[in-house]
Amino acid sequence: MKLQKTFGIETQLLLGRFLTRSGDQAWDFVVPFALLHVFPGKLQIAAFYYLIIKLGTFFLTPSAGQWIDSTQRRRVVRFGICVQFFAVFGGMICFYTLDRFVHAGNGSPSVGAVISLFSLLAVFGVMASLGSLITDISVGNDLVPTLVSSHRLTQFNSWLRRIDLGTEVGAPIAAGALFAFSSSHIHLAGLLLIAVWNLISFVPEYVLLQNVIKKSGLQIKKNGTAKKWKELLGLNVQESVSNPLFWLIFSYALLWLSVLSPHGVLLAGYLKDRVSLPEAEIGVFRGLGAVFGLISTVTFPYLVARRGLIASSKLHLGFQGMTLTVGICAFAWGSSLLSVYVFLGCILLSRVGLYGFSNGEFELRQRLIPEGQRGELNSLSSLTTTFATLILFGMGSLLPNTADFKYLVYISLGAVLLANIVFLRWVRQYNHALSVSALPEKS
Repeated sequence: MKLQKTFGIETQLLLGRFLTRSGDQAWDFVVPFALLHVFPGKLQIAAFYYLIIKLGTFFLTPSAGQWIDSTQRRRVVRFGICVQFFAVFGGMICFYTLDRFVHAGNGSPSVGAVISLFSLLAVFGVMASLGSLITDISVGNDLVPTLVSSHRLTQFNSWLRRIDLGTEVGAPIAAGALFAFSSSHIHLAGLLLIAVWNLISFVPEYVLLQNVIKKSGLQIKKNGTAKKWKELLGLNVQESVSNPLFWLIFSYALLWLSVLSPHGVLLAGYLKDRVSLPEAEIGVFRGLGAVFGLISTVTFPYLVARRGLIASSKLHLGFQGMTLTVGICAFAWGSSLLSVYVFLGCILLSRVGLYGFSNGEFELRQRLIPEGQRGELNSLSSLTTTFATLILFGMGSLLPNTADFKYLVYISLGAVLLANIVFLRWVRQYNHALSVSALPEKS
């Protein structure tokens, strides 16, 4: 009761989000550096590690979504956080053991032992990713639309986005400083500090979320029946595509089929290898991506209050398409440094539209997905974005040389423009589902 009086429900949800995001961002930032510390000069090992995690999460996501719908909320939150806790703890042990084993200095290590430890590390990575997915869906797509009042939802989501982007900038800086810490007595001392930070953050997050669920009386869902594990395996593609919300989800997934991101690995590689931009400028460009994303947390609720949720989403998605069209014209028609900066400037501006539409699509799912299908349909959203990412990296791996990166740029623009078409079609086709009572309209 004391916790409830000190922090309201919204504050507890936001604080829990901050804790999980800051720890996740810090851990995710240093994992590739730790892999390169263990396997110096073997960038392909880090790439293979993330490929395993993406594939593992991709195949387990549909089952996780159906399980969320058929399980009590307190158990879902407990499972998601506990899985993350043990995954980070296990990952830390694997890194420490691998590092000691590879750098023992007593001859070549056993290949079988290294492969076994790396495989175990990848399993823990999949567990951490799956636990994070379960927690995100449970909180952002289930607890928030259930507990936050309809007229407060847009503003609350803007605060969620600010926390996400703020930790995206701040957590890697703090993690980088901690990772640089070294000790002659402890291998990977910096990684150990970050792991401890992440592990400790799970405890107050768990307490906050369990308290919110308990005091709100949301232990049991109104809809959704318990399912056996064999019923949770697989995804009914035909049923998913026939759902009225599929094309909304698909329009957002198309935006992930894009290399036009300040945080994109492929774009960063192109700017360094082909354009020869200094690392410092690329770093500034990456940081500005989050800053421009924060602008959408102001523009989106402003337009929702004056034009309505659907109109605000349309305007932001259209703005993204327009700015990227201008930027890619500069990319295609000029080879000077000025055209490069125009191209990059337009990408930064497009982040306002991207994150604004992301806010709109997220809120539409919150408002329109029935309680008993929140896990299934929101996991479908995660599945489609993961699939788009896999396609993107698959295309990137097939490029003969860096100069052919331009084809990925043109495909990315086509995906964004197609997302506009799909979203507009969805709005027109399912306009009857977008009732005034469900969605905020202009004031």
